[in-house]
Amino acid sequence: MRITSQMMLSQYKSDVNDAYATMTKAMRHAYNYRAFDRPSDDPLAAAQTSDVHWQMSLNDDYSSNITNLKGVANTGEKLLQNVDGLLTEANGTTTLKAINGTMNAENRASLATQLLSIRNDIVSQMNTKYADSYIFSGTGSTSPFELVKVDEDHPGNDKLYYRGVNVDTGLTKDEETKAADYTKTINDPGKSTADKATAQTALDGLDTAGTARLKTLAGENNYIDIGLGLTVNNGKVDSQSAYDSAMTGISFLGYGTDSNGTPQNVCSLLSKISDALKSSSGEKLLNDSELKTIKKYTDVFDKSQDTFEAGQSKVGNNIKFLDSTSDYLSDLKLNLADKDDNVEYVNPYDAIEEYYSQMYCYNASLKVGSQILQQSLMDYLK
Repeated sequence: MRITSQMMLSQYKSDVNDAYATMTKAMRHAYNYRAFDRPSDDPLAAAQTSDVHWQMSLNDDYSSNITNLKGVANTGEKLLQNVDGLLTEANGTTTLKAINGTMNAENRASLATQLLSIRNDIVSQMNTKYADSYIFSGTGSTSPFELVKVDEDHPGNDKLYYRGVNVDTGLTKDEETKAADYTKTINDPGKSTADKATAQTALDGLDTAGTARLKTLAGENNYIDIGLGLTVNNGKVDSQSAYDSAMTGISFLGYGTDSNGTPQNVCSLLSKISDALKSSSGEKLLNDSELKTIKKYTDVFDKSQDTFEAGQSKVGNNIKFLDSTSDYLSDLKLNLADKDDNVEYVNPYDAIEEYYSQMYCYNASLKVGSQILQQSLMDYLK
């Protein structure tokens, strides 16, 4: 087969173009250090790079979630410290511990006012917002606590609601109206035994529903994915695989009543104690019955404060957990960045060496061509 000059020229131009393209690619990699330009260049490295980028994106999302959660948790902890200070003040030697049979009416009236002021401050602290949400509203989006004053002279009748539910009974305002009607029927001597039994059954049903509702509200969960391997079983999030960000106000302040019907919410107890002090303020000294009633409230108050401080400690532990998880994610980010460098990028020295090697090949191809092709053709090429 006869090889013509045209055939040699075509093949040569193709080879020179390939050498130039390879040199240009090597030059590009010499300044961007990428191992490949398109997935087809290295499918395995491209797949690994895509996976690493996905992990890095998730890691950034987890870190952002933790930053937001730490902001809420730190603010919540400071507020709980404030409330704990108020509870300690209320339960200190100058307040509840000072109630005894020798306290005069003037001191009792002053103490009653002081306790109500502390109660109001606690409610205000627990209604604090962080950004656009209420810290202690659990999964709710509205102000968690509402204090309804019924009678200025009898603060024990005041009602505290958590997301529209009475913290002592678990009833809504509409249900309280129904309960009052049922109680009226039960106490009405003119009503038949059947009517009273029906009213009692309905009242018991409300009490049961109210108790269950309070437990549900206090035990709310709001799980956030922070990189713990979120898993869902039967439609429920595994509590070990996510962070529970819900801080329900009544889980800290207490809710419901004990077996004796005594409120377990610290604000309700302060209302009751204040009422007991005000009701006896006309007497010179407290009698044994009044002291017994107040002691019943103060004993429960001690337990409720212990419950509050246990919840406060849990928030502190959660903050430490978020800090340690944040440190882990920071380390993971560095590891992923190193992994990305290994699969998506090349060593700068290798890239530059490759560029010079390809440039040498390109220049060599030009030199070879000048020696093989005719002079007239080389003149054209020049």
